[in-house]
Amino acid sequence: MTCLVSFGVMHLTSPEAHAWRKDVERMQQFAAGRFAKVWDDPPARQELAAAVSQAFDAAVRLEDAQGKPLDKTGGDCQTDSITIPISRGGSLLGTVHGCLNQTRGPHLGGVLATLFAGFLTIWAATGKLARHLTRPLQDLTRVTREIGEGKLESRVRLNWSHRGEVGILAESINEMAKRIERQLKDQRELLAGVSHEIRSPLARLRVLAELLQGGTPSPDLHAKIEREVAEIDDLVGKLLASSRLDFGALDLQVLCARDVALRALERAGLGPELLNDTSHEASVRGDATLVARALGNLLENAEHHAGGVVALTLRADDTTVHFEVTDNGPGLSADALAHGFDPFFRGAQDGQTSSRGALGLGLSLVRRIARAHQGDARIENQSGQPGAIASLSLPRAGDSPSLSGADVSAAR
Repeated sequence: MTCLVSFGVMHLTSPEAHAWRKDVERMQQFAAGRFAKVWDDPPARQELAAAVSQAFDAAVRLEDAQGKPLDKTGGDCQTDSITIPISRGGSLLGTVHGCLNQTRGPHLGGVLATLFAGFLTIWAATGKLARHLTRPLQDLTRVTREIGEGKLESRVRLNWSHRGEVGILAESINEMAKRIERQLKDQRELLAGVSHEIRSPLARLRVLAELLQGGTPSPDLHAKIEREVAEIDDLVGKLLASSRLDFGALDLQVLCARDVALRALERAGLGPELLNDTSHEASVRGDATLVARALGNLLENAEHHAGGVVALTLRADDTTVHFEVTDNGPGLSADALAHGFDPFFRGAQDGQTSSRGALGLGLSLVRRIARAHQGDARIENQSGQPGAIASLSLPRAGDSPSLSGADVSAAR
């Protein structure tokens, strides 16, 4: 079909294709004039007919006005292909009949061979193009099937053939597999860590329960039980906060930054004198439970792993409110500064004084909460003195009226 269309367009757009009939007519007029000059001279007429027959390899037959044969040269014609009337002064002298001894037109076999060769060429080219297009799709299909079978380490091998939309799709599949693999790894590590962390307080609670059954309970025994229950409750709270972030279940409200800081100090068992507030009653928009959990984790990390809390500084600029916790530790190593907010990261040094929080969820949860509120969290060593500063930055709520904890509870 492509070859036929191409030949048709070439034929229609070629100037010679439209003028061939006029050329034939001019040739016939020229031949008629030459024969008219020598028609009455038989030797000259026969010589001209022989010359035409030899020049065009054609059979030529001459007839008079009544149709009687005059001369014939070049053999016999089965069918006349050319008929030229010879006239002079308006009178018909005779007729010249001619036909080619060999077929000059296109041969059907040649036309078919040409079309077949063109078809083979186009078929080979389109086959190669189709293979070029489908090869990366086959690779994508293989990788997605392997990922569905649980082989999460499978990746699409990007090369020169992965360009354009196919390359974007391949990168997306690789990134998806990478995230799924990382999430499943984190979940397995989280499950193993939670199982280990929760067994320790439960085992101590079992021992304390046996002591309660064996004699008169002492105030110290009750305090120990309360500490173990608080540790389990803290671990469960972190897991619940992480789940809320996974599902995006945020209850955004306008919160007074000073009230949030004071409540965090109170829950951590620290005095309000540690608060250094220069925010001028700034407010933030966030989830009260998650913001309190993030700030509590910063205080807990400083209290139990960095020698204690020195100060909780609250400051604000035009767009952001910063909660900065300064600790009394020796400072952090370069590895801890780089990976302190990574999930399940547990530093082996940096002044850790307790095994509490060994699961490594605290600071990771702080950064996740901050970024869920369009903020951020960071940690750095103090300049020129020991200790580190861990900060939680949240977007400022602007001129919106602040809501205290009592107002939020009343609204609910």
